[in-house]
Amino acid sequence: MASADEPARLDLKQIIERFPGKGSLIRRLALKDEAFRTICEEYTLARASLSWFEARPDASERPEIPDYKSVIAALEDEIQEFLKNARVL
Repeated sequence: MASADEPARLDLKQIIERFPGKGSLIRRLALKDEAFRTICEEYTLARASLSWFEARPDASERPEIPDYKSVIAALEDEIQEFLKNARVL
């Protein structure tokens, strides 16, 4: 069983797709920075939750959709800041 601080199971695919050209930096940050890893985990969960609500038959009536879109945008801003301020690792 993986330890709680093991980042190997973190799926960074959506983040790398969102920030093309930054894949190597994203992977390095995820390995070395717990705060960045936490943001990545939250982003992945928020995207999965948004997809789930958007797939519902009553999606147009779901107040969670704009909420998740807002959370995702805020997390993308945080990720962008990490990427901008990251020292070359």
